[in-house]
Amino acid sequence: MAESVVTFVFDHLAQLAAREANLLYGVEDRVQSLQYELQMMKELLSSTKSKKGMEHTVLNQIRDVSHLAEDVIDTFVAKVAIYKRRSILGRMLRGFGQARLLRDVAEKIDKIKNTLNEIRDNKDKYDAFKENNNRSAAEEEEEEKRAQSVQKLRRNVEEEDVVGFVQDSKDVINRLLEGSLNRKALSIIGMGGLGKTTLARKVYNNTQVKKHFTCRAWVYVSNECRVREILLGLHKHLMPDFEQQSRSSKKGKKSSRDNSSLSEEELKILVRNDLEGERYLVVVDDLWKRQDWDAVQDVFPDNHRGSRILITSRLKEVALHAAHDVPHYLRFLNEEESWELFRRKVFRAEDYPSDLEAMGKQMVQSCRGLPLSIIVLAGLLANKEKSFREWSKVVGHVNWYLTQDETQVKDIVLKLSYDDLPRRLKPCFLYLGIYPEDMEIPVRPLLQKWVAEGFIQDTRNRDSDDVAEDYLYELMDRSLVQVAEVKTNGGVKVCHVHDLLRDLCISESKEEKVFEVCTDNNILIPVNSRRLSIHSNISHYISSSNNDHSCIRSLFFFGPRCYVHEKEWKCLLEGFKLVRVLEVGPTKCEKTPSNLREFIHLRYLRIDSCFVEFIPSSILNLWNLQTIDIVSGSYSPISFPVQMWKLKYLRHLNTSKPIKLRGNCSGSDEKIWNLQTISAILLNRQATTLIKKGAFPNLKRIGLKVDSAYKAELPKLLQSLQQSSHLNKLVISLQHRYTGVEECANESVETCNGCKPQELLQSLEQFNSLTVLKIENVLDLLTYALTFPPNVTELTFSRIKCITYVGMKCLGNHTKLKILRLLGDVISVDSFDLNCIAGSFPQLEVFDMEHLRVGKWKLGNGAMPRLQRLVIYYCDWLDDLPNQLWSLSHLRKVHIINPSEQITHRLRNLEINNEIQLVLCVEDYNEKVSKTLKHWERSII
Repeated sequence: MAESVVTFVFDHLAQLAAREANLLYGVEDRVQSLQYELQMMKELLSSTKSKKGMEHTVLNQIRDVSHLAEDVIDTFVAKVAIYKRRSILGRMLRGFGQARLLRDVAEKIDKIKNTLNEIRDNKDKYDAFKENNNRSAAEEEEEEKRAQSVQKLRRNVEEEDVVGFVQDSKDVINRLLEGSLNRKALSIIGMGGLGKTTLARKVYNNTQVKKHFTCRAWVYVSNECRVREILLGLHKHLMPDFEQQSRSSKKGKKSSRDNSSLSEEELKILVRNDLEGERYLVVVDDLWKRQDWDAVQDVFPDNHRGSRILITSRLKEVALHAAHDVPHYLRFLNEEESWELFRRKVFRAEDYPSDLEAMGKQMVQSCRGLPLSIIVLAGLLANKEKSFREWSKVVGHVNWYLTQDETQVKDIVLKLSYDDLPRRLKPCFLYLGIYPEDMEIPVRPLLQKWVAEGFIQDTRNRDSDDVAEDYLYELMDRSLVQVAEVKTNGGVKVCHVHDLLRDLCISESKEEKVFEVCTDNNILIPVNSRRLSIHSNISHYISSSNNDHSCIRSLFFFGPRCYVHEKEWKCLLEGFKLVRVLEVGPTKCEKTPSNLREFIHLRYLRIDSCFVEFIPSSILNLWNLQTIDIVSGSYSPISFPVQMWKLKYLRHLNTSKPIKLRGNCSGSDEKIWNLQTISAILLNRQATTLIKKGAFPNLKRIGLKVDSAYKAELPKLLQSLQQSSHLNKLVISLQHRYTGVEECANESVETCNGCKPQELLQSLEQFNSLTVLKIENVLDLLTYALTFPPNVTELTFSRIKCITYVGMKCLGNHTKLKILRLLGDVISVDSFDLNCIAGSFPQLEVFDMEHLRVGKWKLGNGAMPRLQRLVIYYCDWLDDLPNQLWSLSHLRKVHIINPSEQITHRLRNLEINNEIQLVLCVEDYNEKVSKTLKHWERSII
């Protein structure tokens, strides 16, 4: 982490020198020399491997001095920026203060450089001393024994007789026994402590498996792979006279096959010979690195006897490299399995007191289905008095008790995964601890925060958001982050982290001064970290805490929604002038804090408030802003200053409501070169002017909301947007009237928006880079002949009144379409049929229809041949599904919410492909928040 800190400070100073050199006037030379010193520190850190003893002390010293350098420079820049905004008279009056400021910062930089020199000199002296005082052979041997004992203990912990895995073991066994006679490698992956070894052991010892394979062997790899030991271990399992040879060796007789002196290549030949004539099963347990597999894979001959290799790993990348087949992803235990495992380990074969069951289940729930945690917790309670009094001491503090047993849970299983992370991923992983326990983390804001924090440093000319997404997927592949919700296109929308991993993030971050979490229990404890995540009531924190916040670079509020007065905001934020990331919410404040204009280092700003409708022009002073994320509960658009080009580094303008630009933009041809995202913008005079001038040349995503006064401008504006060659997602919200049922029949795109449907569609044809198109309030648009941008793969239409044969035929002729959502109008009167002609929708994979007044759905021969997922939501008039649907070879899931009685009856008795998962749900339509009342599922996978 120290190297990450130094790298960030170095890059930060370089950016300041390149982008805002005028703010460093008077100290440019000293800043440049400080950069040189930091570069030297980076090289020193790259050669420092250990985190113990003197090395650990040096790392901490370098980190702290780097933070100090960052504070000195950022404070100076903030003060100079305020000085430059003053009037001429104000500057004259402050002239002496400016000179004193220059002298002060120069002295501080010189002192920092001297400190860095001292650290480097001390490190050199220590290294020279260490060379003359190498560890003794006895110390090295002791360290080796300790490492072996740790590995043995970890194996014992993971190989406990965990309940569950019934279906998992069946699936893995079937995959081992079936298939061709060629040698094949299979893999099991999951986070540490999930039971990979346990499942592999169950499969390995299965009677059917023992009968099928004439030869079996088990080898443990670990993250400290020793190829020679692996080969010896394999040979030990495979030698028929190994036990007899071992006994002879103990009696002092020299074995005729003493392998201790053989080379690795000679051992490989022995193992290959052992396996050559057998149908073998070898378990390669706990594989961490691709090169480890490459070092041993050639000892497993492909003898065309149906031999198999079963690999367990935490890392998806490694599993896919070693076993080209689809991995078996291990799930967490459900509530029943968790309780059964806990009960079996605590009470063994004894009956348990009924008054402890509720408390026991409460504690087990804290383990979140992780078998290792349940076993360790059970081991703790098995040795305590089984009474309400004793157990009540543990309830509410389960994670604390688990992490105290560092030998088993923290060091062996969790921290091992953290220590194995590349340096670039460590801050990204630790960052997940800022979120409250059990919170589902939205992916898009998370990635944008990583970018703003400076975690994405080496992009190699790629977009930093894309690199951040790669980092997240790497953490998922390492089983450190779990997927909570997937988007229709397959991307991850929401993720989460297991509670014990979150606790690891918090403890490591506190030690490394990355961040601290503040709750009502520790609100008075001084904060020493660079980031502060407050999980208590904001007003409570303001009134209770007297902490010095001058070192804070990121501030997060995740407490309960409450009303915060403007004076409270101003008072709180007074000490956070150097923050780069600020996340406020949820709150009930009516205005954004007035002193935000002074936060010139701010890169990420998120405000979640019920009443925010106006963003002051002072936000334009925050020239470092990269992301603005406004969540408003108001029904009105969010007023935003039109001169957004002053935010020259702005990348994302995310808002829950459309923004309405205000102010004068005439006479300016400024472009907003870095802007990639505008969630939604109301088409008024200012917005249309900017779009026509091509002010957004690098947009990737934009939403357009048609205003009644500018509805006729839409086709011309779409033609102007074609200049944005990177635009890949477009959302158009057409004008409509919220009318009653009688007037609804007269609504059309032309009457509501002043443009003919053909004209609107023609203006979309030339968007060659567009892949996602969403049109809201389409009304009668799907009754016309349709043509769409040629590369669109995802289409969404909402508030559909009707779909004709012509409209459906044109949709079906779109050869690249993979995802189609058709969302109806709840007050529509007339029903219509969906006719998918033969051969239509050749690439469609996901079809979602909601609130459509569909009477009949016809599916022609060869239509939707690649359909994988079908979702039908509140299509009350649909009484049957096409018979052709069930013969689609790629179909895997059919999900129907509130099906008609006719569909329910037919599907309950229908014989379907055993690979199709059929789910029917009935929801209470009258509830404001839908609640599932009945749910049944047929799934044979």
